[in-house]
Amino acid sequence: MYELGKKSLDKLADVHPKLAKVIVRAITITTQDFTVVQGLRTLEEQKRLVAAGKSQTMKSRHLTGHAVDLAPWVGDTIDWEDHDKFTVVAEAVREAARKENVEVLWGAAWHLALNYFPSAKEAREAYVKDCKAKGKKPFIDAPHFQLTWKDYP
Repeated sequence: MYELGKKSLDKLADVHPKLAKVIVRAITITTQDFTVVQGLRTLEEQKRLVAAGKSQTMKSRHLTGHAVDLAPWVGDTIDWEDHDKFTVVAEAVREAARKENVEVLWGAAWHLALNYFPSAKEAREAYVKDCKAKGKKPFIDAPHFQLTWKDYP
């Protein structure tokens, strides 16, 4: 069993309590250790990310504390290359969100909350299939998790 470190907990401090609760629960049930890369962002941080092509919007839910970025933690570093590890993290978030009764969107399955799928892998596959059917390129942001509009103030 894993637990979040102080840096991760500090990054959750300004995140909406429902989402923070899901992430804290997810770390206790995951089979892949993970870290909180980012929670609340400033407007300046968001502008830099958009300019660098690392974010696509100035309406990011990070600006309001309704989103977090999580990444697989291996040893003492983040594994950005193994996409399967991101799916394992997403599966833990999916399970925690269901247990906490909080709807959570994943950046690899933007069309519907993870809660409504039997697995994170199936959520991603359904999103990609839906995009292709509409002639659109899927936007995969695997570290990203956010509350659905249902839980916005």
